[in-house]
Amino acid sequence: MLFDSVPADRKKYTLQDTFTFSCHRGLPCFNACCRNKHLPLSPYDVLRLRKALRLDSDSFLVDYAVYALDSRSGFPVISLKMNEDEEKTCPFVGDEGCRVYPDRPTACRLFPLGRATRSGGAASREQFFFLQDIPGCLGKNESKTWTVERWLKEQGALPYMAINDKMLDLLFHPKREIGKPLDDRQLQKLIVACYNLDEFRAFVEKTKLLDASRVDDETRERIERDDTALLMFGLAYLTATLFE
Repeated sequence: MLFDSVPADRKKYTLQDTFTFSCHRGLPCFNACCRNKHLPLSPYDVLRLRKALRLDSDSFLVDYAVYALDSRSGFPVISLKMNEDEEKTCPFVGDEGCRVYPDRPTACRLFPLGRATRSGGAASREQFFFLQDIPGCLGKNESKTWTVERWLKEQGALPYMAINDKMLDLLFHPKREIGKPLDDRQLQKLIVACYNLDEFRAFVEKTKLLDASRVDDETRERIERDDTALLMFGLAYLTATLFE
């Protein structure tokens, strides 16, 4: 999960700082954290999950997503829809653990860490990590020691973070008027380009946006066949046009 500030009582961890943690089936609390959570999904989280489930964008958003507007930024927030049982369990958790583990969201990869950033351009942006408050978690009492950097690599979080940070370029865009909500046109562009790649692909083809963007042949081929490349193109398109 990405926070814009570190909770006041949390230590700020750098990539070289260490912590102890291990999660495994031998712990009585195994899977206990996969319930009653507000779990925001980044655009890349949505892409990976719907691919793993072999769903089109509309089906995933209807079946597994909850939509809201962030009260501070005015940006849309897509969150995972929890089951309607008493414990509000994650729809992907089973007795043996996560059923979509290779494609699990960023927040699950970072856990037990949280990540925070300070506003600013990509070159000057600062990031911090901190241990989340996890009542009942026994994994933090395990003896295995990690550096933050090794944990991120081990959990496959780095590619997720690199793509997710493109969203920060929009949140901290120099032309964005802080405190001003996005209008309907901006919201529609952002939702389609970030979260509904099937619709965005149709838009790109209909408007011949790749021709107008003058991308080279190799990049064009990647965008036409690969949703990750299409998402990156969509984020670049939004960075260039959302606040015109």
